[in-house]
Amino acid sequence: MIVDCDSHFMPKDAFDSIDGNLAAHAPRLDVDGSGVLTDIRFDLPNPPGATPLPPPGSGCHYPGNMKLEARMEYYHQQRIDQHVMLPQFTGWWSYLIEPELANAIAHSYNLAFLRIMREYPDTIHPVALVALQDVNGAIAELEWAIAQGFKAVVIDHTYPVWDHPYGTPTATHREAWPLFGKCDELAVPIYIHAVQHGHRIVNLMNFQIDGLDFFSPRDAQMNLVALITSGLLDRYPRLTFIHAEMGARAIKGLAQRMDAAYKQARPQVDYGDDEGPSAASRRVLSPRGPQLAPPEVAAEKNKQLPSHYFKTNFWWTIETEEPELIDAIEFFGADRFLFATDYPHDDPGGTMKFKDVELLALNKRIAEADKELIRSENARALFPRST
Repeated sequence: MIVDCDSHFMPKDAFDSIDGNLAAHAPRLDVDGSGVLTDIRFDLPNPPGATPLPPPGSGCHYPGNMKLEARMEYYHQQRIDQHVMLPQFTGWWSYLIEPELANAIAHSYNLAFLRIMREYPDTIHPVALVALQDVNGAIAELEWAIAQGFKAVVIDHTYPVWDHPYGTPTATHREAWPLFGKCDELAVPIYIHAVQHGHRIVNLMNFQIDGLDFFSPRDAQMNLVALITSGLLDRYPRLTFIHAEMGARAIKGLAQRMDAAYKQARPQVDYGDDEGPSAASRRVLSPRGPQLAPPEVAAEKNKQLPSHYFKTNFWWTIETEEPELIDAIEFFGADRFLFATDYPHDDPGGTMKFKDVELLALNKRIAEADKELIRSENARALFPRST
């Protein structure tokens, strides 16, 4: 059995359930005669300097992006039995949309997914969309979706809202923590997936212009660090995150680097004689060095080594072609990885989604028992109410 734990779909009726005055402001899908999505007409709000990807989004030229028959034929050809379905985000979804409209859009999309789930109850397992710009509304939508049988929720790893529109990490903003608390309470896995607002971590896009991202972390990596260092996982230790498309090359090195920084003892430094506006805010809280947080906040954080959270609270979707995958499996354990094609999204090779099953099967450095964990057994453990 194989479970694809990261795929995307754009239902034709994704926005048909938006009623009243809001319906006039909903996204409109343009579809050609062959059923291929060609454009999404929507006045997506963007602050100056934003660089969102244009619609219709990656992989839309595949009929399986919108046509269920073509999607199911792809899975039959690839011998994939079940799949977890996420929205096709590009060109229409953003945390900058006015909250009332955003909640209506998310609910309409979830209703379309619910109809698909009921049509394919043992095959398709949709992931709920929530409008995080309205945390209370997002919690209400989450509770409704779980009651309908949804198995997970998806959020972006950056949190661009109008108060801070340029993409600081989601975990950094405690106003969003009640959603995490509700997921902890309901034992709901959280997908962390790029939404492509175009509002990246401050300066990252500028670094990329001149190739300076060579030493600049990606926004997904910064949010991953913030999920740990913010103390979120100490507050809600049962939280489970599925980090999509992080890449095996990044996670082992990041975990080791964080562990080394955590363990490293440094002499305490006194900033009491500092001058300037930052002097009063700096605190020496531990041998690890100064922190920009008051002692009562820092005392609640990071009870464990960072790698503990990597191995306890996170699952990772795999890229079967990555040579670093084997090292990551040896470091974290095969029980932390999930098979994924990212269908229909494009990839560097353009066709890896058609080779993922074969590449995993042919990889002689991964034990057969570990392959079974990755193909399906980990998904069974993570989504016990579905797969």
